[in-house]
This record gives sequence, C-alpha cells and structure tokens, in this order.
Amino acid sequence: MNYFYIFLVVGVAIVFLIIQYDRQNRKKVDAILRANKNVPPLFMLRSAELKVNAIRSALSKVGFGEGEFEQTKQAISRKLDKLMDSYKNREIPLTAYYGKLGALLISANELKSVASSQVHVHA
Repeated sequence: MNYFYIFLVVGVAIVFLIIQYDRQNRKKVDAILRANKNVPPLFMLRSAELKVNAIRSALSKVGFGEGEFEQTKQAISRKLDKLMDSYKNREIPLTAYYGKLGALLISANELKSVASSQVHVHA
C-alpha cells in the first residue's frame, strides 16, 4: 500500500512539471509571434526579388527595335520603377506589390515573345 502513495505523489509531481513546462513554452511562442507580426514573409520577398530580376532580364535580353516595342519596353520599365518606389516608401503592402510584379512579368514576357517571333519571321 505504501508504494501506491509513492507512485501517486510522483505521478502528480510529474503532471505538475509537465503543465509548468507547457505554460512556459506557450509564453515564449506568444512572445515570438508578437515580435514577428510585422515581418514580411521571406519566401514572398525573395520571390518578388526574382520577379524584378526576371522583368529586367526580359526587357534587356531581346533586341527591341524602334517604335512600338521601345515605347512598350519603356512603359513597363517606368511601371516597374514606380512600383518599386511605392513598395520602398511603404505605400503598398507586399502582397499587392507581389501581384503587380506578376502582372508586369507577364507583360514583359509577352512583349519578349512577340519581339522574338517578329525577329525570326524576318530572318
């Protein structure tokens, strides 16, 4: 019968220690989450950087001629610069910046494909 009380006391002590450990961890996790609330998602930020590089690459790779292609290229470049400035000045959130970069990337790739198809037709 004495063993029963010993195991009961040890069991209650272990349960108490587990509950204390859980409370401490919850406080730490809550503090970390509060501290990181305004940090932008790093993968989305890195993907946005890659989109900017892809847009610049698409605009500079293909040898655009004069006229319509050059005007469209400059318009996309101006939009990109304006969009980047808006994000740097915190006028737009990361999600909007990311979405608009995607639209610009599509426009730049379409212009690149049209320009390269016309180059191949003349060759």
